[in-house]
Amino acid sequence: MKTMKVSPPILYKWFVILMLVSAFLPVPKQIHFPLNLIGIIFFAAGVYVAIDTKRMFMKTSTPISHLADPIKLHTNGIFRFTRNPMYLGISIGLAGIAILTGIIFNLAFSILYLILMDVLFVRQEEEKLENEFGESYQQYKKRTRRWL
Repeated sequence: MKTMKVSPPILYKWFVILMLVSAFLPVPKQIHFPLNLIGIIFFAAGVYVAIDTKRMFMKTSTPISHLADPIKLHTNGIFRFTRNPMYLGISIGLAGIAILTGIIFNLAFSILYLILMDVLFVRQEEEKLENEFGESYQQYKKRTRRWL
């Protein structure tokens, strides 16, 4: 039997599916129209951050996969504010979807995504970056927060 490998894209897709399914369940909504439309702002901001980060990686031919070895240390642009803008952007986008559904509980998916990224991926990625870029990465870590 083949086991499914967990990856950041698989996790956020599952979380989106679960939130969308929950919107059709007979559970009371806590955020009603038109306030739930604030979620569009969060969703758009999260998508922008994630896509802008992806674009930066593509410009510098840096692999996006968490499995790839790092080839460049990004410290400019959005990386001045967070060491993990793509994961953060996805989490903000998930929060936007949660608000759009009107179900407060769905915000847990956004928080859970950050926690899982931190535990399953970020720590290993940071270890790779430290091994590859040494003192440069250590200095970057000192001046830039992991999330915000």
